[in-house]
This record gives sequence, C-alpha cells and structure tokens, in this order.
Amino acid sequence: MSELLNYLLNPGHLDLIYFSVIGVLFSCFISFLPALHIYNVIGIFLLVVLKFEAAMAPMQLISLCIGMIVGYSILNTVPATYFGPGDESLSYYILPGADWLAKGRGFESVILTGVGALGGIILLAILAPAFVWFLPGLKSITAPHMFWIIGAVIAYCLLSEWPKGLSQSENCWTNFFEGWKYLGVGLITFLLSGILGFIVMAKTMVPIEFAFQSITPVFVGLFAIPWLITNIINIGSIPPQHEPESMELDWDLVRRGTFGGFLGGFFAAFIPIVTAGVGGLMAGHATAQRDGRLFVMSYGTCKTVYYVGSFLLFFIPGLSLTRGGLAWIVTPVVTSLTVKEYFLFVAIMIISAGFSFLLLIPFTRACIKLVKRVPYHWISVLALIIVVPAVYSFTGWGGMAIMTVATGLGLFPVLFQARRMNLMGVLLLPVCLNMAGYGNDILRFLGLL
Repeated sequence: MSELLNYLLNPGHLDLIYFSVIGVLFSCFISFLPALHIYNVIGIFLLVVLKFEAAMAPMQLISLCIGMIVGYSILNTVPATYFGPGDESLSYYILPGADWLAKGRGFESVILTGVGALGGIILLAILAPAFVWFLPGLKSITAPHMFWIIGAVIAYCLLSEWPKGLSQSENCWTNFFEGWKYLGVGLITFLLSGILGFIVMAKTMVPIEFAFQSITPVFVGLFAIPWLITNIINIGSIPPQHEPESMELDWDLVRRGTFGGFLGGFFAAFIPIVTAGVGGLMAGHATAQRDGRLFVMSYGTCKTVYYVGSFLLFFIPGLSLTRGGLAWIVTPVVTSLTVKEYFLFVAIMIISAGFSFLLLIPFTRACIKLVKRVPYHWISVLALIIVVPAVYSFTGWGGMAIMTVATGLGLFPVLFQARRMNLMGVLLLPVCLNMAGYGNDILRFLGLL
C-alpha cells in the first residue's frame, strides 16, 4: 500500500494532471457543439498523434483522454439543456430537461445533474479496488449469456413504451389503432434502424483511412441533425432563467438518486452496446423514481458512470474488457496494464471530476448569456453548418449518404412523438443477432453477403 501511495504521489506524475486539466478545458469547447461527440474528436486527435509518436507519452495521452471524457460527461448536460441533445446518451434526458427549462429552472437542472455526476465518480473511486477482485469472475459468468441479456434489454425497451392515444371511441378497433399508432412508429423505427446498422457494419461507404469514424454519420444523422432541424423550424425563445441562491437538496435525495443512476450507468458500461439512455430508463423503472429531482440527479450519475466507467474497465488488470468507443480508440497506445496504472487512472479521474464540477456553474452561466444574446434557432443553424462539412471532410460522399438516410430515420420519433431510444436499434439489433449466431443469415437475406 505504501509503495502504491508513493507511486501516486510521485512529483513526476504532475504532468499527467496538467494534461487531464487540458482535456477538461477542451471538453468545454466540444460540449458547446451539440452535434460533435467526444469520441469522434478523440479518434481524430489520436490519428494525428500517432503520426508523431514522440510528441506525447502514452500515459500523457491517456490522461488527456481521461480529462476529456470526465469533463464531457459532466459538462455536456449544459448545452444539452439549453441547445438540445446531440447523442444517444442524452435521449433519456430530453423531456425532463425541457420541462425544467420551460419553467425557468434550467440552472437547477444542470446543477442537480452535476451533483449526480460527482456522486457517480465518487462511487466509482470507492468501488475501484473491489472491481479488480470481482469483475473478472462476473465477466466469465456473463460472457456466454450476453446475447440473450441484450435481447432482454431490447424487449424491455420496446415493451415498456405505453400507448399515447388520448381519444376514445365506442369502436374497439378505433381505440386499438389509436393506442398502437405511436407504438407502431416506435417498432418500425427500431426495425429500420436495425437494418441500417446491418448495412453500415457489412458494407460501409466510409474511406478506409477513416474507418474508425464509420459510425459517426449514423449517429449524427439519427440524433444530432433531427434535433437541430426541429430547433430551426420551431422558432421560439427560451424563457428567462432563474438562478436560485439555494437548492432543495438533502443527503437522502443524493443517496437515492446516485444509487439508482449508478445501477443504470454501470449496467450500460459493463454490457456491450447498451448506452446511458437505455441504462437510465431501466434503472429509473427498477428504483421507482418519481421525484423530478431524483430523476435529473440519477441521470447525471448514470451518464457519467457510463462514459467514465466503461473507460475505467479497460484499465483493470486481467479483465481484458473493452467497452465504449474511447477504450477501442486508445487500444493502439496501451501496451500493458498494471495495478499501479489502474489506480493512477482513478486518481486522475477524481482530479478531473473535481475540476469539471468547479467549471459547471460558470459554464452554465456562459450558456445562459449566450441564449439571451443569440436567437435560439441561430445556434442550431451554426451547429448544422459546422457538423455537415465536418462529416463530409472525414467520411466523404459515402458518409453524407449514410447521414442523410439516418436523418430521415431520426425524424421519425420526433415527428410522431415516439421514443428516440428506439433508434438505438442501429447497434442493439445487429450486435444481438450476431452474438446469437444469426448475423450472417440476416446479411444473406438482405443481400449483403
């Protein structure tokens, strides 16, 4: 233990703290652009760094990535609240965040989410030693059953959506079709997005040198652009926002919100393809969270544990578990993993979380000032102008074609008031069927093999 403490407190590791702080600051900029995901930025950045291997040591690069992912997981809730969500992990947060924003309580929503995120980091740090002990065994137990676990997740996500029909008729068939109108859109969205996932995975049109960005146009089209288009069409203004002097918060609320969010976030981090939105939905139902404050706080925990926890799992010695896009991105620069490096990761994670939380309030105030001075829809226009050329520059016309098709699918739930989470069928369905051994049969049926 003393040897480990000496290693963590070694002055020679101060440069790692500097790099993590730079990563947090950089995540502020990335968070401002609702259509730009941190995984895409880190992937491009790593591609540049690998051409100049002497420019940065592997652990310095890892520290920079830790700062980026911790900062992004805590700070991206701010632009998601005021400008709209840009990725799948925020799909669960849309309605509660918009409701608080409409009441002038966007600031409270952001702070509660930040408290939940900080609680999730603290729980990850507390449980970090236990992860080394029990996660290898948990992995060996669950690995043979992963396909039906993901299948159960899919079934729950589809079956847990309730009918939204309001009109009633004496004709039972009229009531039946009214109830299934929105559910049917959700099922069609899930199926079509799943077919798109099979096509993209089997016959990607992205240039080979940017193959690591092949999924980028899909997610930009499914989640980012539909929301930007909606913001542009629905020209409106954000109501005046109130910054309270104090907040209604107690330890019981923090405990319950953090616990529920941690369950969902860790489940999403450990199970492949499951994201924070799906994990948050399941955890919210499992823990019966009905208080709006609990919901918002648990979401902050869930999202942070998903992003940071999936990266943390990659560093556990002997686990060999690669979850989340960031773990796959940094794989080329990581040679061996030791217990010392694992706990150094945890220490940098805590420092990055503390610095990110300190930035949360000024970052929120900056966003509030921005939406006061700049019309809401013009921010979305600017984001759209940035993201479309960015997708073209890295994926070419093939990526643009994929993004266009994905945008059409992404508009389905927006126009017909279905769950946007059904769009995650683009990953859930292909991966589940591939794990079950039916992937090639589906590809042959679709004429892709």
